[in-house]
Amino acid sequence: MFPVYAHSTLFGILVNLEILLVCCAAGSEWSNLSSEGMSTVVLSNSHDDGRRTGSQEGGTALSQAEWHQSEEPFRLFIESVQDYAIFMLEPDGRIATWNAGAERAKGYKSSEIIGQHFSRFYQEEDVRRGKPQKLLALAEKDGRVEDEGWRVRKDGSKFWASVTITAIRDASGKLIGFGKVTRDLTAHRNAEIALHRSEERSRLFIEAVQDYAIFLLDPEGRVITWNTGAERIKGYRASEIIGQHFSRFYPDEDVRGGKPAWELEVATKEGRFEDEGWRIRKDGSRFWANVIITAVKDNAGTLMGFTKVTRDVTERMVAQRSLEQAQRKLQESEKSLRALSLHVLRAQDEERRRIGREIHDSLGQYLSVLKMRLDAMNVTPPTPEEISESANLAEECVKQVRTLSYLLYPPMLEEMGLTSAIPWYLEGFSKRSGIQTAFHAPHDFGRLSRDAELVLFRVLQESLTNVQRHSGSKTAEINISYANDVVELHVIDKGRGMPTSILEAGNQDWAGSLGVGLRGMSERLRSLGGVLQISSNERGTEVRATVPLQDIPATTETMHS
Repeated sequence: MFPVYAHSTLFGILVNLEILLVCCAAGSEWSNLSSEGMSTVVLSNSHDDGRRTGSQEGGTALSQAEWHQSEEPFRLFIESVQDYAIFMLEPDGRIATWNAGAERAKGYKSSEIIGQHFSRFYQEEDVRRGKPQKLLALAEKDGRVEDEGWRVRKDGSKFWASVTITAIRDASGKLIGFGKVTRDLTAHRNAEIALHRSEERSRLFIEAVQDYAIFLLDPEGRVITWNTGAERIKGYRASEIIGQHFSRFYPDEDVRGGKPAWELEVATKEGRFEDEGWRIRKDGSRFWANVIITAVKDNAGTLMGFTKVTRDVTERMVAQRSLEQAQRKLQESEKSLRALSLHVLRAQDEERRRIGREIHDSLGQYLSVLKMRLDAMNVTPPTPEEISESANLAEECVKQVRTLSYLLYPPMLEEMGLTSAIPWYLEGFSKRSGIQTAFHAPHDFGRLSRDAELVLFRVLQESLTNVQRHSGSKTAEINISYANDVVELHVIDKGRGMPTSILEAGNQDWAGSLGVGLRGMSERLRSLGGVLQISSNERGTEVRATVPLQDIPATTETMHS
């Protein structure tokens, strides 16, 4: 066993050794120490004068007082270290000290392991080959030995260890033991193995990929790797293309224009370059390629080369162009369909106008005469009650017929214009629905084209139908104005807002009283260069219709309620 003074002093030396090792690993100012200069620890002591000194080979001896002052903190430090197993061996390899890191790494308590030979940490095959003794012999000979390999814990499990064994000698050069530092590097080794396997899998994967040409270029643009996909897409075998400049994949006009060199320049500057264009196969045929070039740099930022990924997207390009042609044809078809739809809507309006005039001029007049005759019967039998009932019935028929004719096509709209037809319509609407309306328009608002007046009137009808059916509002405000070369019609209510389904279903009609939805109104407005906009929330709904302005004088505003 070690003498008592050696145990105490070696704690301090071993800690200094460990600190040096850690500093060297961290690249600190201690890293300039040579392994030879710290390979052997030398102890000296004198019992006659009570002094103990310790030095590294070629170092400065410390006094006993200095060691006493420093060894206790170092001893406590070593005992508390958990990431390193730090302990001492007798010259024959038996364990003399033990720290918390050793217990954590190897699983033994100090009471279980002190006095045992350190070979029990080695695999049986290593013990049979005499590896523990060989390591001690090398440490004794060279002052220090390092090793990595599998070690065995108390529970029989294995871990990958990094081991440093340092010979410790007294002042006379006599070997009195070894300092041993062990670190568990299992996780690090597993990570290295996993990284190696991942790199190997990546290499095999890249070589096997057939849909992409994946290869490396050196900084000048010469091909240095080649995969199966590159051979399939470009037609070259690896033996034919490696060492050649990648510009041979480009059309002559691109090479003359310096495109390959420019692509590498952009990739170097920005880190990545992507392009689509024609590329050339070995047989001279062309294909449309999607190309990504990525600069590869080391940690210092030095350019090492480029990765190049090429995909043959000729089929996609052809399909895209076919799709664009189909879209143009579809747009033309939609334009024709829109014109047809507008024609149908105009035909409907013409038919409604014809029916409206017929009802108004024939049936309406007939019922008016009937009412007059019934009124005359008040002086002769039948009874007054019968006459009154007949008269009331005839009057109601007249109102209904006139209302129907107005809904089909209001004659007043054509005869007197929009600002005269709207108040007349609002009066009837308020009587039928109980909803109070207010109408605002410039006093001398002029006439618009017949189509513009009709479409704005239809928008008003649809909007008020929505107010009556959905909003629950007791009021509706209608404004017509002109600004910025457009005429605007606003229909505003203060109800609960339009149903979300109506706003979101942009591809569905919102049917109004005559079954013609807002889509039809929007199409009519578009045909005139106008726009239909709807906004709605919990405070109400606003419908805004605009058409281009046509010769409307600027005058003061009037209100109709």
